Amino acid sequence: MIKLKTIRRGDRVAVWNAKGDVRFVDGPKRLLLFRERIESLRRYRAEPHQYLVVQFLDGRTKHVRGPAELWFDPIEHDSIAVQEAETIEANQAVLVYQRQDDESVSRRVLYGPAQYMPEANEWLQRLDPLRRHNAESHQYLVVRFLDGRTEHQRGPVALWFNPDEHESITVEEATPVDAHQALVIYQREADESVSRRVLNGPAQYVPEANEWLHQFRWHGADPNDPMHKVPRALRFTKLRVIPDQMYFDVEDVRTADDALLVVQLMVFFELEDIEKMLDQTHDPIADFINALAADVIDFAAGRSFEEFKEATNNLNELGEYTNLVSRAERIGYRVNKVVYRGYVASSKLQSMHDDAIEKRTSLKLVAETERQEQELADLKLEREAEREETRRGMQREQAEHEQRLLQVQHDGDIERLDSDHKQEIAHKRDMQLADVEHLHGKNEERLRFLREIQGLQVDLTRYLVAQYQHPDRLIRVDSNNGSQLHLHDN
Repeated sequence: MIKLKTIRRGDRVAVWNAKGDVRFVDGPKRLLLFRERIESLRRYRAEPHQYLVVQFLDGRTKHVRGPAELWFDPIEHDSIAVQEAETIEANQAVLVYQRQDDESVSRRVLYGPAQYMPEANEWLQRLDPLRRHNAESHQYLVVRFLDGRTEHQRGPVALWFNPDEHESITVEEATPVDAHQALVIYQREADESVSRRVLNGPAQYVPEANEWLHQFRWHGADPNDPMHKVPRALRFTKLRVIPDQMYFDVEDVRTADDALLVVQLMVFFELEDIEKMLDQTHDPIADFINALAADVIDFAAGRSFEEFKEATNNLNELGEYTNLVSRAERIGYRVNKVVYRGYVASSKLQSMHDDAIEKRTSLKLVAETERQEQELADLKLEREAEREETRRGMQREQAEHEQRLLQVQHDGDIERLDSDHKQEIAHKRDMQLADVEHLHGKNEERLRFLREIQGLQVDLTRYLVAQYQHPDRLIRVDSNNGSQLHLHDN
């Protein structure tokens, strides 16, 4: 049987003949078939996040990572499947198992973020989301391994938990050491010996895996009674290396006349040698307490109660505390000062003492009252004298002020009259000058006029006589010999 078959572009077919042989034809193509059968083949595509699982007829399996494409081959392939790659988030991990050629199986951890495409001999186990441990600059990581090792990693650092290696990972805070503090650090050496060193601040301490800090346990204040010291009340690792102080009450202090007292003190001290302190004592505060008690008891034992009260000022002197000073030097401390804060006696003794104090105080108050009254009277007289002196001074100043006002007024009147007189003289002088100038101008104009008419051949004498026809006086002079005449008018 003969027939025609069109193969479209992008298609592939398998052409089987009567003998069972096959050939593959890709489109576009026009086929003439004679006793042949066509089988359409499928094309498999894998995108970048996918892969192809190819099962061969001989039992083999092959994984092809995308992007990829593959035509199904009926001669070689049993099946082809498109699988999604495993997406591993940033906080996740998977265990990848792989079968080796010798049939052994190996395992590895694959951390995200990633896209995983297994090989044909691999399979995976998805774990719970793994945590990434981050240590900042003031922190460190404590990493405990499955083999028993421990490692400290100083921040800033980040580390993923690996279930194949790690038992646990924790983030710890580094120990800040201020400028007035110090740490005592112990370290286990390779030969199992232990060394000690002191770290002075300012610093930030991150311990190694074989290091630990000295834990101090000293006497401290009782929470229920701050003035009473109890063992191991102070627990700390940071040792203060600046001047410090403590309050302490020495109890059961007995005087020579059997008065029982409690002496209250304040001690100022300073640590000078840390190594000596570590070697010589485990509790410096306890040493101070014992030495203080010995010194105070010795101070009171040789004195009666009255003598003790009179000599209490001596308890502010370091010379009275020989046991305290010597013990402090032996353990690396220096005592700077001891302050006596008072004492507490038994109720009966205290009552008697209070009565005596009350009587003395009453007498002192009477004397003080009388003294204050006398001082008040003296003060009144003194203040009255001061007020009288002030009053006289004010009157004297008032009189002087009035006198100065009159003098100023008189000076002002004189200056005003002098100014008016000067102005009047200046005004008269200005008026006279103005009159002189006016007369001068008038005469100049008259003279000019007379010269002009003289130039016109006018007889000035006759003109002037005609102008003044009725003169006050008439003087006539006749002369024939031409002699000169001088006329004086007085």
